[in-house]
Amino acid sequence: LALLFLCAEAEGFTLCHAPALQTKVFQYRIWDVNQKSLYLRDDQLVAGHLQGANAALEEKVFWVPNRAFEPARLPVILGIQNGTRCLA
Repeated sequence: LALLFLCAEAEGFTLCHAPALQTKVFQYRIWDVNQKSLYLRDDQLVAGHLQGANAALEEKVFWVPNRAFEPARLPVILGIQNGTRCLA
C-alpha cells in the first residue's frame, strides 16, 4: 500500500470509558490514491480494490490518543476489527 496521499472519511465517534477520564474513539475509512482500501486477508492487513459484496470486507480504522507515552509527540493507538486488534 503506497500512501503517497492519504484520504480519510470520518464515520463518527463514540466514548470510551476509562478510570476517571473519557477519550473519544475516532473511526475512519482509509484509502490511497489508487482507491485501495484496507481489509484482512489470511490474517494480514492488505490494501486492494473492494467492489460490490466485497466492500463489506473493508476495515474501519479506530484511533485514540495514547496517554501512556510522551504527549508532546501525539502518540496514538490504532485499532481494527472494532478495536479487538491494535497497534500502539
